[in-house]
Amino acid sequence: MLKPDRIIVERRPDRVYDQLFPYYVELCATSQFRSKLKGEGGVAGHAVMYIKGACKDEQASFPQLRRCRVAATELSDPEHGAGVSVGRWFRNVNWVAIPGYKLFYQGNLEFGERLTQAHFESAVHDAIEKGVYKGVEFHDHPSANIGTSLENFVANEGVGTDFALQFARSVFCARLPVTAPMLDEIIAFLNDKNREYAEGDADYNWSVWADNCAHTLRNALAAANIWSPLSVQAVKFRQMFNLAVPANEFVNLAELGTEGNISDYREIQHDGPQRDTLHEFHWLPTRHGSLLKTLPVHDPNDLYDTTFRLFTLQSPFRMGKTQHAIDLLSDDRFVNLGANLHYFHNKYETLLVSHDERREMLASVRGTPYRRVERLFYDYIEAQRAEVDAMLERISALEEHADGPKSK
Repeated sequence: MLKPDRIIVERRPDRVYDQLFPYYVELCATSQFRSKLKGEGGVAGHAVMYIKGACKDEQASFPQLRRCRVAATELSDPEHGAGVSVGRWFRNVNWVAIPGYKLFYQGNLEFGERLTQAHFESAVHDAIEKGVYKGVEFHDHPSANIGTSLENFVANEGVGTDFALQFARSVFCARLPVTAPMLDEIIAFLNDKNREYAEGDADYNWSVWADNCAHTLRNALAAANIWSPLSVQAVKFRQMFNLAVPANEFVNLAELGTEGNISDYREIQHDGPQRDTLHEFHWLPTRHGSLLKTLPVHDPNDLYDTTFRLFTLQSPFRMGKTQHAIDLLSDDRFVNLGANLHYFHNKYETLLVSHDERREMLASVRGTPYRRVERLFYDYIEAQRAEVDAMLERISALEEHADGPKSK
């Protein structure tokens, strides 16, 4: 468990972030929930993903995504994005899309507003009215014995798991900016996955070992070459090496976005996903804008225990995940946008200066198998530095505008 005195709670990316980055993904791990009335949820928590730039397709007969019509700059914009949650009890689809940042994370609660039974019921009706579960069929689920209505399912299985996450859970997210072509690949993967179940003969059967929430989300990001995929439904022995655990996947993306290789283009060339994403999307995962955030259970709260927690499953081969999460979430470079931009500006600048200093006049004569990738890599680094410079200038201008005109 992460204790409140071991981590700074309520770390969010700056509000200006959405004005600078048109598209991003947030892979989130959520803690076990503890209802004051209904008991506890699974100890490993749940994995979800929020995608800025991907919106729920209202015209589809089952859950699908489309590109948002605008690049939103405010969280309240209905075209901002959508949350994606894989459901244990879904039969004819793998995931549902939750429209809007506030419904997905906050259940439309304002900061300091009390979570009451009345607001809980309002969130249930809002999700149903927005078509979150439109076209979804279910396996038998634990609450079916008290009613088979959609309202019953959403109230007992959906709230705090698919949406309104902060009603019941602490939330830990790794945010990573992506390009428009990468966003399209993520959307295509998720849409194809639901289409296979909705229009095919096979039912979706959730498996904690072989096909859980973290598998789908990891593989959606792998479709855009962010990292390697994990196979699902492999033979039992092989599947032990393909475990996807919500908290561990959050830390994996946090590590990749903040501490991955950004200096050795030779290593990048030999890393399949990084090589492909650099060549195809002119993008690398360790980059400016990679930020982490923590959101505690909403307080005041009449319905759920508000104790701050995150359980990270570990094995002898993966010890230290919890401590590394604490280190990253306590580092200003990875939770504060301004500090993050300055940090990556310095990294980009150092790479460019060192490259100029060691450039050999006879390199082209001697020959190298990395000539093209070297040029591609340093062109990329130079473009990233220019982008960071422009962002820092824009932040400065926005801050001056917010402060108002200065007296002479």
